[in-house]
Amino acid sequence: MALFGFGKEKKDGPGSADQVLAYLEDAQRTRAAFTLVGPRKVELGGTIQSIDEAGGLISFQVPLQLAAEKGARIDFLFIQEGLRLGGSSRIVDLRSNLVVVELPETLEVNERRANPRARLNPKESTTLTALTGLFEGVGITGAVENLSERGARIRVDKALNLKGEKRLPLGSALVPAGQPFMLIKLNKAPKCPAVMELTGRAVFLDASAGGLVIGLAFDPPKSDISSALRSLVASRTTPVPSVLPPKARRKPPEATRDPQPARPVAPEAAPAAAARADAVSAGPGPRPAEPAAVAAMAAAAPVEPSKEVPALVPPPPKNDALTRLKKRSRAVVALAPSAAYAGLLMDHLREEGYGRPLVTHSAKDLLEYLQQPNLGVLLIDGDFSSLEGLQFAANLKTSQPALPPIILAVEEVSTAIVLAARRNGISQVLVKPYALDAAFSDLLNQQMGL
Repeated sequence: MALFGFGKEKKDGPGSADQVLAYLEDAQRTRAAFTLVGPRKVELGGTIQSIDEAGGLISFQVPLQLAAEKGARIDFLFIQEGLRLGGSSRIVDLRSNLVVVELPETLEVNERRANPRARLNPKESTTLTALTGLFEGVGITGAVENLSERGARIRVDKALNLKGEKRLPLGSALVPAGQPFMLIKLNKAPKCPAVMELTGRAVFLDASAGGLVIGLAFDPPKSDISSALRSLVASRTTPVPSVLPPKARRKPPEATRDPQPARPVAPEAAPAAAARADAVSAGPGPRPAEPAAVAAMAAAAPVEPSKEVPALVPPPPKNDALTRLKKRSRAVVALAPSAAYAGLLMDHLREEGYGRPLVTHSAKDLLEYLQQPNLGVLLIDGDFSSLEGLQFAANLKTSQPALPPIILAVEEVSTAIVLAARRNGISQVLVKPYALDAAFSDLLNQQMGL
């Protein structure tokens, strides 16, 4: 077994073991969605469950068993820090929901496009309208997710048959790849003219992750439009690198790496929780060493028993008929950071006996789920920062005061975040990454009052 360049052959600098581990550890921390490509070119989504540096292994949690054999080569792709990265390795073990492979010796930048694209925030309200013809054909309208001088990625909100103004279903068969668009109107792009008119064609359509996404390639635009788009992209991105950019690990290799159980932080325990914020580890990843100053403060200042992080309530007996009835009837609503993780979370909830798991990675679908009756708990773990997640939860609570108990998953905790969570009615703050295990289910049961 290749031991990932450790020991005598361990390298330093770009492409070294530490640099590859730095990217993979961050991908585990943010639960980045991976695409695993087996020997038969069969693709399967997954996330990193654990990284065994000493053994030179990495474990992926997957929704289905991968169609491959031990010893076969496997490729994987993931997005990290705006880069599309790829690697290749060898399968060591296969189980129903687990793929164990050797740690790759290198990672490569696997960008499909030569020009960088600027990612746009939905709050910027940049939209695009595209028509295949002026009087007949298909018209689409949607929000722009990313944009470059030569193309854009659009999440379609509405599609119409132009002749009869009849709404069309949003599927990958809406228009064929390569379909030309006679008119494309780009509206409210930052630092650009309010309306820009272009032409172009559809490059790809994807409806696999909920909703329809269309990739458009623009025909060469006029010089003023081209200059405006180029300036926008330059203000938000850097040129696409051809090699893996340098990256340092967040934790030294000698730091303690014992797996830790999920540890929720209650908003009412803010003073004690904030002092230990940087040392909290909620998943099977490495736990950072406690700074000396914090350790000294903790030793000198005894913690009041009432302000300790509360222990999770033990689950009720499995033969409790009332508890089983509540678990089947009350809905667990969850906003996941990606489609791959939504599938994993859905499988876990079903295996744990929850009869109504409503899991999505779309904020629009989440709002629809919240209109359903008998909601038991709401988990918010979207693809945004801690402050964005806090603001999202606060907006939900303001618009819908009758929400069930809210659990907010954040990457980092601080005094300000915990206190703000308490002010906005959030019942529990959960530190990422966390494991989908019995402790996680106990937390849901506790918030649901089971």
